[in-house]
Amino acid sequence: MSSLKIYRAKWILPIHGSPIENGEIVIEGERILETRTATSETSNVRDFGEAVLMPGLVNVHTHLDYTVMRGLLEDLPFFTWIRELTLLKTRLEGEDWLASATWGAAEAVAGGVTTIGDCCDSGAAFYGAKALGLSGTIYQEVFGIDGSQSIETILGELKGKVEALRLASAGTRLGIGISPHAPYTVRPALFRALASYADAENLRVCIHAAESPAEGELFYAGTGVIAEMFQRRGIEWEAPVKSVVAYLDSLGILSSRTLLVHGVQVSASDRFLTRERDLSWAHCPKSNAKLGAGVAPLGILQGRQHPIVETEDAYIPKVGLGSDSVASNNCMDLFEEMRFGVLMQRANWRKSDSPGAKEFLEMATLGGARALGLEAEIGTLEPGKLANVCVVRLNELHSAPSFDPYSSLVYASRASDVIFTLIGGEVKFDATLSDNPLERFPGLDLTPTKAALLRAANKLRGIWE
Repeated sequence: MSSLKIYRAKWILPIHGSPIENGEIVIEGERILETRTATSETSNVRDFGEAVLMPGLVNVHTHLDYTVMRGLLEDLPFFTWIRELTLLKTRLEGEDWLASATWGAAEAVAGGVTTIGDCCDSGAAFYGAKALGLSGTIYQEVFGIDGSQSIETILGELKGKVEALRLASAGTRLGIGISPHAPYTVRPALFRALASYADAENLRVCIHAAESPAEGELFYAGTGVIAEMFQRRGIEWEAPVKSVVAYLDSLGILSSRTLLVHGVQVSASDRFLTRERDLSWAHCPKSNAKLGAGVAPLGILQGRQHPIVETEDAYIPKVGLGSDSVASNNCMDLFEEMRFGVLMQRANWRKSDSPGAKEFLEMATLGGARALGLEAEIGTLEPGKLANVCVVRLNELHSAPSFDPYSSLVYASRASDVIFTLIGGEVKFDATLSDNPLERFPGLDLTPTKAALLRAANKLRGIWE
C-alpha cells in the first residue's frame, strides 16, 4: 500500500508563502512532499472542502497536568492564586496527574495543536503528551528558594528525573529540558548550578519571568507580598534593583536555548538582552489578563528597536504563543488566544491595523517552532518538514463566508472548528470518526481517562469546599 496521501481544502496556508486557494498537500510517510494547486489526482485523496489546511499549532507554554484544576481557582490575585495552586498540588497522586495531563493533551490535539512546550513537576505531562503523539519539549520543573535542600541534593534528584524522561522519550518526538520555575522560587546559587548543568547537557531551559507586578516590586524595591512571604519563611533577599531579565542574565542562565515565559513586566532595555542572548519568549495574553498581570509589551519581547513600528532589521524574533495552564486560562484554544492577543495589543497601543492576523498566526506556528528550536522540522508546510498539520472548517454559522484565511482563522475560528490533526503524518484526531468526542482519537478511547479525571476533580472539590 502506498504511503502517499493527498489532502485538499479550499485554502492551503503554508505560512512561509502565500495562501493557495483550492490547493492540496502531498504527504509521504511522516514528511511533506509538496504543497500545490489541486490536481486531477483521485487516488489516496481526501478533500475537506470549505476548510483551511495549515501547519499544526505550536503551544509553547502549557501545564498539562494542571488540567484537573480548570475553573477551581477563580478571581484571585496572582500571588494568592499561585500559593493556593501549590497547596492543592499536594493533594493529588500519580494516577490523578496522569489522567489530568492526558485529558489536557487530548484537548490540545483536538484543537489543532501538534507541538507543545510544557513545564511539569510531576512528570505526568510527558506521558500524557506521549499518549497523544505530541511533539515538543517537556521541561522538568525545579524549585529551591530556601536552603532546606542542598544544591547537590536538588541537582541529583533533577538529573535522575531528566535521565528517566530521556530514556522514556526514545521513539517519541518529545525532547526533555529543565525549568527553574521562577526567579522568586529558585535561589541564585541554584540558578548558577542549573545553568552549568544545562550547558553541559545541552538542555533547553524554560523560566517564568517578569510575570506580575509583585515580581517587579520584589526585584526593584525588595517589598510586596513575595518579600513578605520571604520574611515569614526566614529567606534572605536583597533587591538587585534591576529587571528580572537582567538579573537572570547575571546568573548565566540565559542563552539561545532559553525560553522565558510571560514578560509582562519587562523593561525597555530588556529588548537588547533579548537580541544579544537570542532569547525565546512565550506570549500568554489570556492568562496574563485573567490574573491581572497586564499586557506584555510585544515589541520588547520581539527585540524590536522600536516598540510598535516595524523597521528593516535582519533579527528574527523567537516569540511563540502559549495558553498557560487551564487553571489560569480555562481552555487551550489557540484561536481564541490569537484573537485575544491581537485585540489586546491594538487596544493597548490604540492602533487599528497592527498587529495583524497574519503576525499572530505566524506566532502560533513558525514563531512557536523557533521558540522551541524546532523551526527546521515544523511550523510551515515546506517540503521535507514533518507532516504536522491541522484542518479547520470554515462552513459554520460563525465562520462563513471566508474571504481571507488569515482573518477567518484569527477573528472567527475556534478550537472546536478543527476537524483533523496529523502529527508526523499520522492521524491523531478525526472529528468524523464518532459523534462521541472521546472516540475521535484513533487507537485511543478517552472514556477511562475521563473517569479518572473526575475522580481527581472530586478530591479537589471536597478540599476546596
